Amino acid sequence: MHTELKLENIAFMRFPYLRYIVIILLVGLFSFWAFPGQSSIGQPDKIVVKPPSNAPSQNIDFMDEKEIRQLKQHPTGNNMGDNKPEEELPALSESVMASKFIRQGSTDVNQVAITFDDGPYLLTGKYIEILQAYDVQATFFLIGVQVEKYPDDAKMIIDNGYEIGIHSYGHKQLTRMNQGAMEDDFRKSLTAVRNLTERDIRFFRPPFGDFNDNIIQTAKTHKLTTVLWCVDPRDWQKDDPNEIARHVIEKAENGAIILLHEGRQGTLEALPLIIEGLWEKGFEIVSLSELLSTVEKDPSTSL
Repeated sequence: MHTELKLENIAFMRFPYLRYIVIILLVGLFSFWAFPGQSSIGQPDKIVVKPPSNAPSQNIDFMDEKEIRQLKQHPTGNNMGDNKPEEELPALSESVMASKFIRQGSTDVNQVAITFDDGPYLLTGKYIEILQAYDVQATFFLIGVQVEKYPDDAKMIIDNGYEIGIHSYGHKQLTRMNQGAMEDDFRKSLTAVRNLTERDIRFFRPPFGDFNDNIIQTAKTHKLTTVLWCVDPRDWQKDDPNEIARHVIEKAENGAIILLHEGRQGTLEALPLIIEGLWEKGFEIVSLSELLSTVEKDPSTSL
């Protein structure tokens, strides 16, 4: 009996750190239970966006990329990605159809259109969640190779009812291509999108905004209207969401076509600020087709 007690005491003396390991584990478990939304540096590990005051009350907790992939594999009650009934797009005005290219909609209506270039991307789902939270439309100009690389994200744009256009196949400067290569670029970019949807594709935006008459005519042979922009915060080279939002809100005017880019954290964080700022200035945010359905002959179009 005394021998057994002695052995237990020796074992306890040899391994005193076991008690401390148990204490540390208990403290760690309590921390995770008490503070589930904090990362190891004390910052929220998700972006939380406050809806506008006139929006329905709801908690918007954006998913990280890992959670997006898990959601795709194990669908829940989230409606994002469910097929929406396809609404008939408004007819483009005769002025738009006759134009070489468009920079701006009608200055007679208090409407603007938000457009996104360079997608789809892994951040696409987060952009869509913000648009859904504020219940606003947007138009996505897709790159062919990105559609092939991220088909699920491209389908997410389509299935949630957002308008799409093409932005070339590989985002190369079309003006430096010969006629055959340029026409092949159009065909490949259209094929990449049409492999996912039969939805009408109306719009083309040239990479870098660089084009010539040849490119415009090729677009027209594919029944595409060339659309540029009149508000550009150059978000592709800025990281400050406040600076991006400030530029858009200050420059926006009736009929503005706003250029933003996918895959940019700064743009993602600026988007709620942009939407709320445009609303405060009295603008209605609409799809590109709706914006261009009311355009008549106007200095903002080129004929």
